[in-house]
Amino acid sequence: MTDTRSSGRKTIDSYIKHEDMVDNAVKLGAKNGLKVEATTENDSRGDIKVAKEDSKKYLDLLGDTIDKNQARRNK
Repeated sequence: MTDTRSSGRKTIDSYIKHEDMVDNAVKLGAKNGLKVEATTENDSRGDIKVAKEDSKKYLDLLGDTIDKNQARRNK
């Protein structure tokens, strides 16, 4: 079966997936006691802000989480 969704619907679905990823990234940081929050108003610096003192911990945590999820998918 072919995908017959309109380009507008595809854009909306993509946007929703993106927002879900941002929400999950913020939740991951908060769950681990890090200062992470979503940016607002289409910030040119990105979608999330991480406190400077937490940035290394957060990047390590995010990398480990991605690695674990990819390993789980490849089983």
